[in-house]
Amino acid sequence: MSSFLHGCRYFILPLVITVMALTIIQVTEANWQIWDEIIGQLPYWLLSIAAAMALQFNRSRLAFLALLLLVFYVSKQSSAQLFTTLDNYTDELFIGGAIVISWFAFIKDRGIISSHGMVRALVIIIGLGLGFIWLEVIERFQAEIIAQFPVNVTYQTLTLLPIIFCFILVFFRAMWRANLVNTAILTTLGIWLFYYFQPDALPLAVLLSSLAVIYLFTILIDSYFLAYRDELTGLASRRALYNLVLSLGRKYSVAMLDIDHFKKFNDTYGHDVGDQVLRLVAAKMARVAGGGKVFRYGGEEFTIVFPRKDTQAILDDLEDVRESIEDYRIVLREDKRKKNSNAQAKAKRGKSRNVGKNTVSVTISIGVAERLGGESFDQALKRADQALYRAKKKGRNQICL
Repeated sequence: MSSFLHGCRYFILPLVITVMALTIIQVTEANWQIWDEIIGQLPYWLLSIAAAMALQFNRSRLAFLALLLLVFYVSKQSSAQLFTTLDNYTDELFIGGAIVISWFAFIKDRGIISSHGMVRALVIIIGLGLGFIWLEVIERFQAEIIAQFPVNVTYQTLTLLPIIFCFILVFFRAMWRANLVNTAILTTLGIWLFYYFQPDALPLAVLLSSLAVIYLFTILIDSYFLAYRDELTGLASRRALYNLVLSLGRKYSVAMLDIDHFKKFNDTYGHDVGDQVLRLVAAKMARVAGGGKVFRYGGEEFTIVFPRKDTQAILDDLEDVRESIEDYRIVLREDKRKKNSNAQAKAKRGKSRNVGKNTVSVTISIGVAERLGGESFDQALKRADQALYRAKKKGRNQICL
C-alpha cells in the first residue's frame, strides 16, 4: 500500500468520519434529546467497556485515556465537595489534560499493572500539575513575558500556547505515523479542546460516548488486522485465506508462488535483506490483475486466488507478476556494525562513501490449478503446490499447470 493510501485509511478517513458523525449528531439534536437520561448513562458503560477491551488487547494508551475520561465525567456529574472545588480550576485542568493526552501520542503501549503503569500514573499527575504551574507562571510574570514578544499578545493567548503547541505536535505525529491508535489520540485531543472552547455545542455525555465508540472500533479493527494480516508483508494471512474459501463459488483458480533459492539468499545476505525481499515480492504480487486475491501462505510461499476464473484466463496476469519480480533490481548496502574506536569509525565512514552499490535480483516459481468438479479447496491447493514443485524441478522462474 502506498504511503498516500495508508495515510487516507488510517489518518484522513477516520477524522472525516468523526467530524461528519458529530455534525450529524449536532444537527439532529432535537430528535434525540428525549433520550437525555439514557445518553447521560452511556459514558459510564462505554468508557468502562473500552478500557476493559483495550487492556485485553494490549492497547494500554487507550485504556488509560478511557479511564481518565471516565474519571473526568464522574467529576462533572458528581456533587461531592472535592469535584465542586475542581470546577474553579477549569483552565488548569484542560491545559494539563491536553498535555497528558499529547504525551500518550509519543509513548508505546505497555502493561498497566507493572512498573510502566506506575511510571505513567506519576507522569499523568505531573502533566496535570503542569497546567496549574503554567497559569501560575503567567499570572505572576505576565508583564515580563509579554514584553519578550515582538508583537502584542494577550493573557488569553499566553494561556493557550501549551494547547496550540500540543495540538500541532499530536497532529503531525498522527500524520507522520499514521495508525488508528494515533488518530484516536488526536481525535481525543480535538474533542477535549472542542468541549473546552464550545462547552454548550454538544453534551459532554455525547462527546465522551463518541470517543468510547472510536476506541472500541480502533481496538476491533486493529485486532482484525493483527489476526488476518501478515505483519511483515502487509498481505492477508493464511487465516484470511481460509475465511475467503468459505465464500468461494464452484469456479476458481489458485496459484502457489515461491521465491527461488530463498534460503540460500538469506544465508548469503542476512535475514534483514531477506525480509526486504519478502516485502518487495509481496508488493509486486499485490498488484496482480485479473481480480486475484493475494495471501502470504507461510515463509517464502504465497497464494493467489482468482474467483470465477479458469487457468487460461489468469496465465498472462501471473506472467506479468513473475516478470516484474525478475526485472526488479534490489540495491544492497553493506551494513557491518562492529565495535570500533571513534577514529576507526570515522575512517570507515569515509571509506564507505566510495563503495559502489551492489544489486541483486530474485525470481519466483508459480504453480497453478483450476478447481475441478466436486473438489475441495485443499485438494485444488495441493494440485497447485504439485505444479509449483514441477516448476522448480524444470529449472525455476516459470509457471506450470
